[in-house]
Amino acid sequence: MNRRKNRDINIAIEELCGYKTDLAARLLAWNVCVDMIAQAIGRCEFRTYLNHDETFGEEYYLWNVDPNTNQSSTAFLHKLIHRLYNDGEALIIQTTPRGGREALVVADSFKRTTYPAKQAEYTDVKVDDVTYRKTFRENDVLYFTVDADAKTALDALGKSYQKFITAAAKLYEKSHGKKWIVHVNQMAAGDEDFEKNFANLIKEQFKPFNDSEDAILPEFDGYEYRDVSATAAGTSDGREIRNLIEDVFDFTARSLHIDAVLINGKVEGTKDAQQRTLTSCIDPLADQIQEEIIRKRYGFEEWRRGNYLHVDTSAILHFDLFANSANVEKLLGSGITYNDILGAAGYARCDEPWADRHFLTKNIGTVEDALSQMQGGENE
Repeated sequence: MNRRKNRDINIAIEELCGYKTDLAARLLAWNVCVDMIAQAIGRCEFRTYLNHDETFGEEYYLWNVDPNTNQSSTAFLHKLIHRLYNDGEALIIQTTPRGGREALVVADSFKRTTYPAKQAEYTDVKVDDVTYRKTFRENDVLYFTVDADAKTALDALGKSYQKFITAAAKLYEKSHGKKWIVHVNQMAAGDEDFEKNFANLIKEQFKPFNDSEDAILPEFDGYEYRDVSATAAGTSDGREIRNLIEDVFDFTARSLHIDAVLINGKVEGTKDAQQRTLTSCIDPLADQIQEEIIRKRYGFEEWRRGNYLHVDTSAILHFDLFANSANVEKLLGSGITYNDILGAAGYARCDEPWADRHFLTKNIGTVEDALSQMQGGENE
């Protein structure tokens, strides 16, 4: 192989290494953000209703505890969200294990074919190491999508940042490397074996001296060494690289409608950031999941009778019952039941009949009642 081909290979390897570093930053940012969404959805409670009354039957158990033999509900939902954002779409199919109880699994891959006047069809559906030969139709599955253009835009933007990160890394390496000037007088330079002796000096004496923590460098006649590391290149303490990587995290979070405060480690504004993320990212996703479940697993007639499922996102944020005691008292006096509050705080429900009753404080009433009391006082 000639020198030209060797040089081309070296350049390609350097570019590949730079791309690998940049890709690692982008991949880390993407996985952190998607996993944040997955954890939020995993904390949601899938509440089921029968005739508008909350129930805790098989459907509740399926979505909140045990969707299939090999996964808990949390692992199941994490896989769903990662598939959804990594692939731009996700598919849930229904299976029936040997035990006979219905199960739900997330497909690892599938092919979707759409038609203008009939249901879409799903073929080559693969789950783990099993590929189904069956053709699934739209009404047989739960199908979810997100905007795949966001990931495409992120990849394009990330390629631009690759150059910045690579340049900052090179500057960091140069600023922390050693640079020396060796002054050789004319007599030493005129020696017949100068080039050979100088090469041996660099290899056997100078390089070990430069790389070792404790070393001695003999100073020969005709040679003078001077360390110019501080002025040979610009200085860098690594903050530029860190700032560029933080930029990657920031625009990745924003592309997924996550407030950047939640991933950059800052404490200020966390509460507001959580609310914004819930409103712009988690709630719309929960609505999509809820709507797909209702229309495929319940249908219009069941929904009209009050039989449906609701994805409750209120459990995502930690709720301290004692820190919010004043607010709890106000809620109880406004008609919220004890069991509603216990459920929101993550406590077990109370089986007593009074725990589902609604209470109102005495100073809350209709305008008519207030006017009647005022007129009664004037007559007295």
